[in-house]
Amino acid sequence: MALHLSSSVSELPGIGGKAVKDLKNMGVLSVYDLLFYVPFRYDDFSNIKPIVKVKAGETVTVSGVIVSINSRPAKSRRMTIVDAVIEDETGTLPIIWFNQKYLTETIRPGIRLSFSGRVDFRFGKALVNPVFEAEGKRVHTGRIVPVYGLSGSLTMKRLRTAINAALSASNELVDWIPESIRERAAYTDLSQAIQSVHFPENQKDLTQAIERLKFDELFLHQLMFARSRQDRKKRKSHTIPINEQVLKTFVAQLPFELTSAQRKAAWEIVQDLAKPNPMNRLLHGDVGSGKTVVAAIAANSVLSNNLAVVYLAPTEILAAQQQAVFSKFLPLYKVALFTRSQKRIGDEDVKKDELLQKLKNGDVRCVVGTHALLDEMVEIPNLAFVIVDEQHRFGVAQRHALLEKGRQISAHLLSMTATPIPRSLALTVYGDLDISAISQLPKGRKPIGTAIVSSNHRTGMWQHVKGQIKLGQQVYIVCPLIDPSDKQGAKSVTDVSEQLKKGPLKDYKIGILHGRLKSDEKQEAIQKFKDGKTNVLVSTTVVEVGVDVPNATVMVIFGAERFGLAQLHQLRGRVGRSDLRSYCYLLSDDASEIALERLRTLEQTQNGFELAEKDLELRGAGNIFGNAQSGFPDFQFATPADVDIMKMTFDWTTKLLNEDPELEKYPLILEKIRATFEEAHLE
Repeated sequence: MALHLSSSVSELPGIGGKAVKDLKNMGVLSVYDLLFYVPFRYDDFSNIKPIVKVKAGETVTVSGVIVSINSRPAKSRRMTIVDAVIEDETGTLPIIWFNQKYLTETIRPGIRLSFSGRVDFRFGKALVNPVFEAEGKRVHTGRIVPVYGLSGSLTMKRLRTAINAALSASNELVDWIPESIRERAAYTDLSQAIQSVHFPENQKDLTQAIERLKFDELFLHQLMFARSRQDRKKRKSHTIPINEQVLKTFVAQLPFELTSAQRKAAWEIVQDLAKPNPMNRLLHGDVGSGKTVVAAIAANSVLSNNLAVVYLAPTEILAAQQQAVFSKFLPLYKVALFTRSQKRIGDEDVKKDELLQKLKNGDVRCVVGTHALLDEMVEIPNLAFVIVDEQHRFGVAQRHALLEKGRQISAHLLSMTATPIPRSLALTVYGDLDISAISQLPKGRKPIGTAIVSSNHRTGMWQHVKGQIKLGQQVYIVCPLIDPSDKQGAKSVTDVSEQLKKGPLKDYKIGILHGRLKSDEKQEAIQKFKDGKTNVLVSTTVVEVGVDVPNATVMVIFGAERFGLAQLHQLRGRVGRSDLRSYCYLLSDDASEIALERLRTLEQTQNGFELAEKDLELRGAGNIFGNAQSGFPDFQFATPADVDIMKMTFDWTTKLLNEDPELEKYPLILEKIRATFEEAHLE
């Protein structure tokens, strides 16, 4: 029976009822879905050798006849060992599996098989836990082999076999990239790219396939940006006239002087608010550069026109802090807090129903909250301005739900991030947004003394930390993990806090903060630290965003090599938030030379924009924005390091739209955009 792209996965070999359910849980229903379920890595088993030439430590494929196979209990552990011997024309090779006794029923002496795996000298130059298949087949052995994510009862062999069978339907794929572009860029066609990304003949084919699929993702990204910009020009928004007296009065009452970069960014935003089409602007800047006050200037302009403002924060910690900050900046207005666990108007805690009603009837027109604000019960009439903090942590669909919920007029959108974005990425990663950057720090901020501390200098470091505490100042200590569960030896919050209580900081009050604590426990830990009731806060990177304690002057980061420069810089930005001299210590016990070079860069510069450029150069794919912050949540191949391909797709998008604004000559592109928009809307 011929397979088609629309065929159910149940028609594939080895895919029964349970496997169909497992695939459904992975979002795979059809052969088409399976073809685009791509590997997350590859095993290179293409090194095929006769047994006599096999060397310890290498990954190889050997073929031959099974001479013997038996199982036995291990001497010191509760496990079963399966021993086999394979023979070819040049010699014999032992094979060992652990806890796979069923293989003695599957593999019989006398049959010919191919085996791929690593030769380990610790077991007498044996092939350990290899994969195998009938000699002559090349699905699981003897080639570059794909490795996929699994679910439920699915096994790698079963899934790989099914995908190999599904490739026969790939010739039905319609290549939506125009032939003229493919020829100019020397890209393979879509069908061949899909075949090669699953089962490449060699590394060159795999590289070419991935490059082609990266181009597809980024080209579609740019085209949808362009369509979004076109759509924005058609939509209407509240027009917020520029009132210079309101602006001057607000700025005059600030307890500090705005930097020129803050003034420029604020002016760009209020100009956008005055337009009849919705603003879609990104405000990015270094940690501590003062993005919040710029957002507050814009919010004040909106509120003074009797319209509503929403501030969407990624965590309850940040939401609570920003509600307090906005309350100080906007004393003429009631600023509410709306999270899962907290409902507040100003300083007063209120019931959920009361706050919902006050939002609905317009008694409260400024609210700061988390994802809870996306709840369908929250009604905010005359919503004119939405601020999204750390915007990469919210999906496009979430932002869209808040902007368009139950209203004819679109809200203006200001996205903010404390991750400085290299200019080479900004226009392509955020092609649908206008961009404002704050590249200056407020006056009076002192550079944060930053140092890599080796293990033999830590006694002196702890002496300095204690000296800072004796001066009445406070300390952050950041660990990569919550519990000591990582076999790689990374420090955990629980481990470090216990060691410090018994060791160098035993005379001081130590609090802990991490993501598994309940909301009220997190708030209590932060409040005690803010109030000075604890001297030291041992935390995960949850403090990266939203914990603002000007009295904290020391940041100690364990396992610093595990973080990107941008994330380390954000963590460092938790101190140095006053006129007090501050310090950041980078602790690393197992750093490569590249990792040490990155950390030395942090020692040498305080400029987040320079650090972002350096991180792109040193670390490459996916690390500019830290974990889960790449801005590419739906991409399987493209990463922020693919600047050249981004530029290429940007140029092609510009060229096509200049020649054919409605893309009438490119129906396949139009259909791809339409289908993608529909899919995003359904999700």
